[in-house]
Amino acid sequence: MDQQRTVTFDPAEHPPMERQFMLSQLVVPRPIAMVSTRSPTGVANIAPMSYYLPITGDPMLLGITMGLRETGELKDTYNNAMASGDFVVNVTTEVFRDRIETVAMEAPSDVDEYELAGWTPVPATKVTSPAIGEALARLECEVRKVVDLGTPGRIFSEVHLVIAEVVWVAYDAAISDPDGRIDPLRLGPIGRLGLRTYLRTVDDGAYFLARTPWSEFIDNPKEP
Repeated sequence: MDQQRTVTFDPAEHPPMERQFMLSQLVVPRPIAMVSTRSPTGVANIAPMSYYLPITGDPMLLGITMGLRETGELKDTYNNAMASGDFVVNVTTEVFRDRIETVAMEAPSDVDEYELAGWTPVPATKVTSPAIGEALARLECEVRKVVDLGTPGRIFSEVHLVIAEVVWVAYDAAISDPDGRIDPLRLGPIGRLGLRTYLRTVDDGAYFLARTPWSEFIDNPKEP
């Protein structure tokens, strides 16, 4: 980093919204969990969430942070997941690319977002929440723990880290390579960059690096 061009950002001097935007623009690219749930009254909900990460394989856990709506109310996805105890992460790929912002809108709670996006609700295998039929892969999740963070009631502050166990995985065989592993180029995930900018996984944008075991490296060190 060139010292003459260095821009600094002190979180203590900025409001929560600007801090959040800084995180969103520098913690990139982020995978997008297209989360599907159903309300206690039966309304299907879909929301793209990119503050999302894998945690561990045993038990098979992932985490998603769920904040507040612009009105200061809890998001429908969070309310639904707390009521049912489960949700589905549909992997965001090319098939969803033109409707990500459609389902990101803060629609009224009685709006069926499957109808809004033109996607197909299908039953999940192990959880009560519906899955998206067009998804190439999905992870069915049961809520295990919620960590409450931030200042309650404050937008860009109050957030709930939902830790869930993946109890079922399903994916289209078309995304597998000849060895049966998931091929990232065949999956074609879409990532989130800053604000309303997204990233596609394309052939000339992905590359492979071999990992050398330490024992081999110290016997024959060389430039990478």
